[in-house]
Amino acid sequence: MVLPPPNITGDLHLGHALTVTIQDTLVRWHRMCGKRVVWVPGCDHAGIATQMVIEKQLWAEQGITRQQLGRQAFLEAAHAWKKQKEANILRQLKRLGASLDYSRYMFTMDKPMNAAVTTAFVRLFDAGLIYREKKMVNWCYWLQSAISDSEVKHVPISPGEKIRVPGSEYGVEVGFLEKVAFPIDNSEIEVATTRLETMLADTALAVHPEDARYAHFIGRRARHPITGRDLPVVADSQVDRSFGTGAMKVTPGYSKMDYALSKKHSLPALECFDDEGRVIEGYSAFTGLSRFQVRDAIRERLQQTGAHRSRLPHATTVPICSRSGDLLDFRLKPQFFLKLERLAQEALQAVERGELVLEPDHCRKAWLEWLTKTEDWCISRQLWWGHQIPAYRVLNADSEEVWVSAATAQEAATKAAVKLGVEREDVLHLRQDEDVLDTWFSSALLPFSVFGWPQNTWSLRHFYPLSLMETGQDILFFWVARMVMLGKELTQQLPFTKVLLHGMIRDSEGRKMSKSLGNVLDPLDIIDGKSLQGMEAATYDLHRQGYFGKEELCTALKSQRKAFPNGVTKCGNDALRLALLLYDVTATNVNFQMKDAVYWLHFCNKFWQATRFFLSAAEKLGSSPQFIPLLQIQSQLSVVDRWLLSCLAHFVSTCNHSLSSGRLHQFAASIQTFVVAQLCDVYLESMKVAVWESRTSELERTCSVLWVAVGTTLRLMAPAAPFLCEEVHQRLSAVFGDKNIASICTAPYPTTEQWSLWRAEDLEHRMQRILAIVSSLRSARLSCGLKQPRAFVKMEDENADFVRQLAPTMCHLAKLQELTVLSSTISPWEPPSEAHWTRAMVDSSADIYIETDKEAVQMALQQRLEKLLNRLNSLERRQSHPRYRFQNSAAEQARHTEQVANMKKEIDVLQGHSTVAVPKDK
Repeated sequence: MVLPPPNITGDLHLGHALTVTIQDTLVRWHRMCGKRVVWVPGCDHAGIATQMVIEKQLWAEQGITRQQLGRQAFLEAAHAWKKQKEANILRQLKRLGASLDYSRYMFTMDKPMNAAVTTAFVRLFDAGLIYREKKMVNWCYWLQSAISDSEVKHVPISPGEKIRVPGSEYGVEVGFLEKVAFPIDNSEIEVATTRLETMLADTALAVHPEDARYAHFIGRRARHPITGRDLPVVADSQVDRSFGTGAMKVTPGYSKMDYALSKKHSLPALECFDDEGRVIEGYSAFTGLSRFQVRDAIRERLQQTGAHRSRLPHATTVPICSRSGDLLDFRLKPQFFLKLERLAQEALQAVERGELVLEPDHCRKAWLEWLTKTEDWCISRQLWWGHQIPAYRVLNADSEEVWVSAATAQEAATKAAVKLGVEREDVLHLRQDEDVLDTWFSSALLPFSVFGWPQNTWSLRHFYPLSLMETGQDILFFWVARMVMLGKELTQQLPFTKVLLHGMIRDSEGRKMSKSLGNVLDPLDIIDGKSLQGMEAATYDLHRQGYFGKEELCTALKSQRKAFPNGVTKCGNDALRLALLLYDVTATNVNFQMKDAVYWLHFCNKFWQATRFFLSAAEKLGSSPQFIPLLQIQSQLSVVDRWLLSCLAHFVSTCNHSLSSGRLHQFAASIQTFVVAQLCDVYLESMKVAVWESRTSELERTCSVLWVAVGTTLRLMAPAAPFLCEEVHQRLSAVFGDKNIASICTAPYPTTEQWSLWRAEDLEHRMQRILAIVSSLRSARLSCGLKQPRAFVKMEDENADFVRQLAPTMCHLAKLQELTVLSSTISPWEPPSEAHWTRAMVDSSADIYIETDKEAVQMALQQRLEKLLNRLNSLERRQSHPRYRFQNSAAEQARHTEQVANMKKEIDVLQGHSTVAVPKDK
């Protein structure tokens, strides 16, 4: 298995902790099952993201741009950054307990990785799958680079809305529709547009051929009100007659639709912006203005000439760069592309034939949607940080533009000579493309490049394809699909046959975690704890490094103070891991709550105390206690002993099934159920009397059962809670001299077959009934007003004897003075007359009667009722305030509504509650 390499843009966050926890749990389980496990760690160079972070840092700390610094110096700064972040990431991985094979660590720009990337590009280029062409691409002016379609967010915009873009302090307006008149002979055509700034590159006007309003203009020429250029009026059925005026300007250089229309009508494609988004030479007073400045300048010119007719708020959708947050443009640029049609079809067929399994199953739909509509992948980026494209342009004066791909300039010259049909020495000049490859290109090779591909290494032969690919659902297309496509093409086999996909981790309110929102949690802060002051200091540091501006800083600090007024509780490694595993990670979203980590902290402490209880019990047997094999005393085991062992057998089965099927939340839930609800709350509690009174034979039997139960539980829990389990294992080994297993992580994992002998489902069902009665007795005792009341249980005859047999245990668990079990056929029955009794129903066939201090209960109920009424009144007044909806988020409002409903239910119950003497049974 390969760990999805974290980006070197920063430290690990909770999303990484989730991935690591899932993978490490599975890896440890397989290792304990006796399998040979290879789990490869690494870090990703993250081209665009890393370059952006370093550029922001340079500007924040030195006030310089990368262009001012120069390419070589910038790359040196990037490598220094990489070295620092790489060390931090490795330290975090080890703190999280990731049992990776660190000797196989790789960085995606290391020499072996670069060799694999170069080989892959050259082979795909020579096979005709990679080509260079001038095509319409998504252009980010802030990055000054093309990006792929999958890196574009299409953001809905409200009428008149402003959006923040990099470099804009106050934001830019995008939610407007403007109408402009284009003169044509003695008339005019009014055009509606949301892109006034691209008017300088207009080459035509277009109308629908069936639109009677403009039929007489088709084939004529209009005059451009800014450039004075004559524009043909063309008819095309692609024009939406219902949009704006029904007439549109055609700007082929900045619109995919317009570009397709220009090819159809033989229209030129003009440029008006350079790579930074400034107006190029040739446009007089507009030259040098930014795209947002020129929009205002064009509007002003149009207003002066009377050609600007209106500007109205308009809802629209705009393309935003997911990397930089910049407003994107479509531009015609020469780029390298990878043909995907055949590769995507093969990836689709792999899933359809069952050769590749995607879990959860709902991801198949997204797989189908993405791969059936995918376009060729633009793989070149105009960046400095990344794998430089191994493609060379031949600059011979007597040849057209010719490109070849090779690992070195010498190989490129040889290929160029063959391509041109000339001698090698006639290839005079070659220039390597300065662009770099999309980061996802190198990432797509990882399943085989980490094992030495393209060399036929021992590791490649033994560990490829991978047994499993586990990663996030959000990169199903970004990464998984591309690994499948390139793996199949370059190695002739699928890189893996099973993919387990987890959801995106979010905060407790369902928001995506973001530094600028202040809701990002460092996993180490949860492990070690952190004060609010420490969190705020870290946020200020991020602001100083240029990660976000002043406005985002204020938002982040406010969010932190609200969510963590007392800082982050120190929970430890295992509590964090168990909290993450208990969520259904296959859901689309995983909403993390700190209280869950705190719960598991208490769980770990509870298990630790349970082992201490076992050790103290064992001490009563002497300095070197000998535990009896359970099969030898099977007939002497009590009902509760046999029940615990049956539950343990079920626990073993559930763990193995959950881990093999990838249902890790069921695995974590089974740990919770057995350790808390069965081992600690029932078995240990019921055994305390025997331990306290040191009844030798009973103590020997109990300790023998506990030795097996605790030891087996340690092995079962070890994949999820390795730190706690290792510590307990070492202490038990030291006390009892068990040196057979050096570490819990190398112990054999318990199997369902080994434990099937102890499973007794009928006994579990009967004990479930016992525990339901105990639960009812506990609830009744808490409200009866007495510390240790007496109680009666009346139930059907068929279960009465079994319950009566366990009455002493039930009495101890429910903390009663005395418990009497009665059959429902016994009559008449009169409870002791000197006390009041409250009746409660366990189910349709069992009732309990508990001794009650009537006055104390009535007083407690009245106090509770008054408290609830005051709280309800306060919350309803708050909800009725005119500004309530504006001051509280939707999540908070929903929570308040739920609280009101719950309080009203409890108030109804309390108002109808009465404590009465039980009538005589007849």
